[in-house]
Amino acid sequence: MPSAKCYKLLILLSILPLLCFATNAESEDTVCVNNISTSVLVMSPGNALYSQFGHVALRIESPEQSYDCCFSFEEVPGLAGVLQFFLGKTDAHENAVPTAKFLDIYKQEGRQVKQYTLSLNETQKQELWQQLLDDCVNNELRKFNLLQNNCSSVSLRAIEHVLGDEKIDFNGWPEQFHMVNGDGVRYLSRHSPWLEFWNMTFLGTEADTRWPHEQQMSPELMPEVLKMASLVRSDGTKRPVVIGEKELLPLVNEFKPSPLTPMRFFGFVLIVTILITFAQFKWGLKVLPQAIDVLLMSVVTLGGLLLLHTSFVSGLFGVHWNWYLIPFNPLPFIIWLLWRKRQWFNKVYVFYTVVLVLFILTTPLSHQLDLPHQLLTATLTVRCLSKC
Repeated sequence: MPSAKCYKLLILLSILPLLCFATNAESEDTVCVNNISTSVLVMSPGNALYSQFGHVALRIESPEQSYDCCFSFEEVPGLAGVLQFFLGKTDAHENAVPTAKFLDIYKQEGRQVKQYTLSLNETQKQELWQQLLDDCVNNELRKFNLLQNNCSSVSLRAIEHVLGDEKIDFNGWPEQFHMVNGDGVRYLSRHSPWLEFWNMTFLGTEADTRWPHEQQMSPELMPEVLKMASLVRSDGTKRPVVIGEKELLPLVNEFKPSPLTPMRFFGFVLIVTILITFAQFKWGLKVLPQAIDVLLMSVVTLGGLLLLHTSFVSGLFGVHWNWYLIPFNPLPFIIWLLWRKRQWFNKVYVFYTVVLVLFILTTPLSHQLDLPHQLLTATLTVRCLSKC
């Protein structure tokens, strides 16, 4: 027989069908409603940088209570945007939105939404609902990163948390999970050259390792993994994790990457730099070469500081060494400030040129290193060589 707490919740639900908009007030009510449906929603990639991997959310439906809400792990709106994300300063929390409104957002963007119904029992469904409600009411903030705290991993952990004496048996993993991280990230970023460029900029030596499978989860790969998995009881009996699949919204606007790829952009920059450097020696051109030198020094210094922070402080991909700290770091600017007037200073350019050439030659030795980044390194090499 339902408890007093259950009756209290039923009354509250009848008054406020959209309980998901609850305030931050503390709640001790326990979900005790039957015929709940729980499912995973997977959204196709969007045009914004933060949505180019797609998105995952959990949907809770209770027809008896006219309740239908999506729970989505999303970043808290802020001013810094992309820079805040790469600095590891992005806060995220569980956000609840009525399903009709939630789907309307993706309909306006022309993005596909697929639903995968979970085979949880009634107790597990109620506990999942209660857990998601508690997360929304408590408004717990977590630092968003690409491994432990993202929409896929948070949703999967929420499901695993309510399984009780059962566990998910991942009967198989798609081949992408067996790649080294560099190849795996490139696969997931393949539809957006600039997304791949940014990811490989900060991936560092993590590109040459393999994360645990559950940390490699992404919106694109999650459906296939869940459809292959089973829920296993302690007595060994099994049932599938996913028991239904349907398309809620069709794909209307397929993601279209910019035709100006990193390869083309940095290739053009290198060619222009070579031509201006030639004009510097042939016709004594001064202003443009100096402008390029200032720009490159700024990129090296500011980019190096960002790489240092991302690699050792932010935890975006974990703490690691980043190979791009060799050509791009604040040290050249510091040396220039302190000793540029010394007679021997041109030897610094000779040394730096040798380092840059050797760095370009090591491209095949790490999965992080690629041609777009090395075109930028080559541009820096040209200008350093002009100083020797």
